[in-house]
Amino acid sequence: MNLLRQLAGHLEFCGFGKSDENIFWGRMPDSPDGCVCVFSADSGLPGRSEGASIRLVNRATSPGEAYETACAMARDLDGFDGFLAGNGTLARIDVLSGASGMGADGKKRELYSIDLRVRYCGE
Repeated sequence: MNLLRQLAGHLEFCGFGKSDENIFWGRMPDSPDGCVCVFSADSGLPGRSEGASIRLVNRATSPGEAYETACAMARDLDGFDGFLAGNGTLARIDVLSGASGMGADGKKRELYSIDLRVRYCGE
């Protein structure tokens, strides 16, 4: 089971883009300008109460757009308790930190992140 891939698919279901077009997991591609990336800070272990620490990083050409996307993801994911979209695993998601500015990348695209705690069941 790849929790990062499943979260990327769930973000697609929530309307934040398309997997492998502008939603990626485990890497931040050079393009496109507007994208969301799912990273593991600590993958944790299935069934453990501490869960996994996941960071979602998004970028956009304007700070307002990047901030609004981060806020929308936080609102949609906080308190989620159910199966991740696409026959995903059973998960409970809590937002640990909302929209945090990370500055701009080398192409002056603004970056914002949110940090999640994901408690999940293994296969």
